[in-house]
Amino acid sequence: METKKILTRENIPTDELQNIVEKVYKGIKLQYNEVYYLDYVVDENTGLINKNVKEKHYTKTQMDRNIKEIKQSFDKLNVS
Repeated sequence: METKKILTRENIPTDELQNIVEKVYKGIKLQYNEVYYLDYVVDENTGLINKNVKEKHYTKTQMDRNIKEIKQSFDKLNVS
């Protein structure tokens, strides 16, 4: 999977991060590449941004690509 550039809150371009995820679904072990970027933690109640801690966030295209990867890994298992 190709990596793309993402703009951070400070408008600094950064590379996407990738991680291999293994999940068990109905007894079937799925393995796929997940793409995401790190962004600051935002308090849902106050809207304050904690610049000391970062967590995974996804853009819409990253979510679409992750879902496509999950489907492809599931299809590979069904073909076998």
